[in-house]
Amino acid sequence: MAGMSDTVPHTEAPAPSARHIQRQHSTALAIVMAIFTVALLAYGWSVYARQRAALWWSLSSQGEQMQLALNDTLDVARNHVGGMRLSTERNLRQPLLSDNGLVDRLERRNLAPLRDAPWDRLPQDLVKDVGAVHVDPGADATAYRRGVEAPLGALAQVAASHSQHQRLQWSYFYDAQKQWRWVYPAQSREELITATGQTEMAAALATLWDAGGTAPLDAAGPTRNPQKELVWTAAHTDPIKKTAVVSVLAPIYSAERYVGLVGADLTLEALNAVLLQRALPMGQAWVVNGQGQVLATSDTKAPPLPAGPYTPEAGWLRFALRGTDWSLLVHAPGSVVARKTLIQMVPMLATGVAGLLALLGACLWLNRRFTQPALQLADYVQQTEGPTIKRPPPVPPLWKPWFDRVARLALQRRDQVMGAHQRTTQLENQAAQHMVDMRNAAAEHEAQMATRAGELRSAYAQLSAALADAQAAQGAAKKPARPNPLPE
Repeated sequence: MAGMSDTVPHTEAPAPSARHIQRQHSTALAIVMAIFTVALLAYGWSVYARQRAALWWSLSSQGEQMQLALNDTLDVARNHVGGMRLSTERNLRQPLLSDNGLVDRLERRNLAPLRDAPWDRLPQDLVKDVGAVHVDPGADATAYRRGVEAPLGALAQVAASHSQHQRLQWSYFYDAQKQWRWVYPAQSREELITATGQTEMAAALATLWDAGGTAPLDAAGPTRNPQKELVWTAAHTDPIKKTAVVSVLAPIYSAERYVGLVGADLTLEALNAVLLQRALPMGQAWVVNGQGQVLATSDTKAPPLPAGPYTPEAGWLRFALRGTDWSLLVHAPGSVVARKTLIQMVPMLATGVAGLLALLGACLWLNRRFTQPALQLADYVQQTEGPTIKRPPPVPPLWKPWFDRVARLALQRRDQVMGAHQRTTQLENQAAQHMVDMRNAAAEHEAQMATRAGELRSAYAQLSAALADAQAAQGAAKKPARPNPLPE
């Protein structure tokens, strides 16, 4: 219809209470802090993973440096023996290239040669330069004269290698028939027999041929080494100096006939020195041969080598050593890596935790200084809508005027409401009294009207009776005419 609004009034949704808003604010604050905490933890975990990977890379890099250093040490011994082999086999192929008169010249300087140690009584300065020869008493006494000139062709190289590399303990030639041997530096007959715990040369040489169970002549011989390659023995104890050594051996052939071997002993202390000079950032390193024998370790006080498998998943790094079946094993347990990573992350963790605590403190300070008072103000405004007005809660001084103003306005509003209520009550009472008075007046007026109506009816009746009497008297005097009836 015209003049009417098309809109339909909607009921207003109830406003949330101040306490509900406070709970929502506390929940939102907790969620924000939880998000920041989770973000910090996620960032910390990513940094931890990167730091852990960096530690593994550093450990791998250090292992590679150890590998190179060990290869250099082994190359010294391997190249030394390889040079002895080339010189000896060349002299065997080309006897003209060897000094065929060297043995005769040496023995002319030996006035009282021993049968089993023919060079022992040479002048000491000469013995120091040429080494020593030991002969089995049961063998041909002149057998060594036919073969010793070939290895002596490398004498200058041998002397130079020993002067430059102190870890080379002995260089030697072993006759394949086990009749004699040559060794540099020189070992005297008495020294050899005493060191091996024997009483005569044959038994002492037998101890050397065995070499702690490594049997070098068999290890380098055609049966076990048909490829004629350089051979590394297992670790054994040198019977002369009582130190742990490994031997690198090279077979010597003359016209495809196995005539002996040249070799050198390298102390395990040389390998240990390499590992100790290059300290690992964490974990431990071992050098092991193909049989699993530990040859060197970076920490002599550490527990023995654990059992395998030596896989990267178990925290192991393996590096092959050139020219051998040996391996450099580097192990860093997961707990050690984790502890080292956490130690390096302490500054970052401390900064992150301090930042999170600072953020939490700032949030709490802002909440207590601004947000909470604002919510309390909203709650206080809601409370002042009732008849009872409480005192304002304790709030920071910045907010106190606002609470006082709300309380003052609430008191004024309450006074206005109460005054309006009193006036309304008075008006209602007055209206009710007026209604009573009006009803009483109406009743009194009605009674008066009823009395006057009765009086009028009585007067009318009297008047009607008098008129009737008058008409009757008049009719008696005249002929009565038809009278008009009086209105009732």
